[in-house]
Amino acid sequence: IWVLCSEIQPLKGRDFGITCSTATNWIANMIVGATFLTMLNNLGNANTFWVYAGLNVLFILLTLWLVPETKHVSLEHIERNLMKGRKLREIGAHD
Repeated sequence: IWVLCSEIQPLKGRDFGITCSTATNWIANMIVGATFLTMLNNLGNANTFWVYAGLNVLFILLTLWLVPETKHVSLEHIERNLMKGRKLREIGAHD
């Protein structure tokens, strides 16, 4: 997650973007920490882990669908694509 955050955000807004990413990560961790024991008591061991496993599958699919491939693309090229208004999914594309 941290490499992606630094790659797909323009230099001017990178510090704010990484701050938002870090805050989102902490909030997600807080939600898991706050709900885990309650779910464990109400749903039982197996069902609690199935819920979290299902969420992981969902997030993997969202990642594959939404996160751009930026292999072999320079940071400058990614930033140019962002400034051109390309869709986030297409910022790793070569012209």
